[in-house]
Amino acid sequence: MKSLMNKDSCRAENAQFDLDWDDNHVMPKVICPDLAFLFRRINDVAVSQVAAGKGERILDIGCGRAIDAVELAKGEGECLGIEPSEKMMSHAKNYIGERNAEVILIRGIGECLPFKDASFDKVMCKGALDHFPYPDRAVAEIARVLKPQGKAIIAVANFESLSFKLGRRLFKVMETMHKEGLDDKRVWHVPEDHYYKFDYASLRKIVEPHLKVERYLGISMFFGFPWWGMLLGKMPSSISLITLNTLDKLARRLPSLSDTLLLKGSPRHRA
Repeated sequence: MKSLMNKDSCRAENAQFDLDWDDNHVMPKVICPDLAFLFRRINDVAVSQVAAGKGERILDIGCGRAIDAVELAKGEGECLGIEPSEKMMSHAKNYIGERNAEVILIRGIGECLPFKDASFDKVMCKGALDHFPYPDRAVAEIARVLKPQGKAIIAVANFESLSFKLGRRLFKVMETMHKEGLDDKRVWHVPEDHYYKFDYASLRKIVEPHLKVERYLGISMFFGFPWWGMLLGKMPSSISLITLNTLDKLARRLPSLSDTLLLKGSPRHRA
């Protein structure tokens, strides 16, 4: 494992970057089947799209604990992870060391990548873009560091998913009926550590000036709808899995309504 520091990459005008962010608060104490399925599918789909071929260089932006980077490092190429948070860098170093993986860690921000133009064959940014103060700059940087035929994989939570839309409406009805004990911490509320709220339209607006998108793919459907996870937990596991897989197949065809949006693209022609 190598670790590099680039101080210039931790500077951007008029932005406050959380250089001490920690993900210990992210995972709920109880993980219902819909959430477990969603995380598993995101990992499977995104990592499979970025798997390294022989001699390829891969960059994982906002690599967090480097779990994906370690998986990608099992391929035949070279994997680098970039992460701004000192605490997450510490987690990543421990994770990489425990698995004796060959991953290069760099402390920096996605809006100002410390790499030359056309440096990478593939770039992944999974579940991190909505944490960036300037996601449009980050996408421009992804396009810049990709080789002309390189591939970008970006995945974000969809805050206009079908389940979130229905959940908001259901709770408005319940509030008008003066139901007590409604939890204010609902999954369709944008978390405080997110700078940006993504949906299908806003993702396209930010991405398409910089990347030629080959495909938008929806992952999972109906996560977060009130009591849905509890209902799945009471089903036989085989029935629960069939239900989740069926909804996931529907999500692929209807990305604008899916729980997570994933795209695959290449950099637009540079003048």
